[in-house]
Amino acid sequence: MTDEQYQNYLSKASRLCARNEKCEQDIRKKLNQWGVENEEVRNIIHELKDSGFIDHQRYASAFVRDKVRFNHWGRNKIAHALRAKNIEEPVISEALEQISPQQYEKALLEEMEKKNRTIKSSDQRERRNKLIQFLLQKGFEYGKVFELVDEKMEGLNKEDHGWDK
Repeated sequence: MTDEQYQNYLSKASRLCARNEKCEQDIRKKLNQWGVENEEVRNIIHELKDSGFIDHQRYASAFVRDKVRFNHWGRNKIAHALRAKNIEEPVISEALEQISPQQYEKALLEEMEKKNRTIKSSDQRERRNKLIQFLLQKGFEYGKVFELVDEKMEGLNKEDHGWDK
């Protein structure tokens, strides 16, 4: 690879990182798609890290924030997705600690209420089980899911909140 080609790929990767946060794995995948050899991939990623275009802490924080706000994912699903991108455990833990408890609770409640409206069963036990299964699949913590679902099933006026469908 010529120096000009190398600089071209470095520039393209830099622009990609400047548009939105990318992790090392995302850039490695993109460079491989472009046909860049492994040695050059390592060098480009090294330069991007040195110049601050790739920063796993910044990436993880943005990822966590976006997944809670827009996708309403729970901590477990977010952590799993970050591990799949080869983000280090201490970085994942620190990013997860930044989740606002109020925003997290709001996301959990919105998902639970949205799912509740789609459940056709009138059997309360079946409704409860479907809600729990759905929320666990969204990555919310086991204890928090059970606590909230049971609280909603028992404590709310079922007619006013759509819980008796």
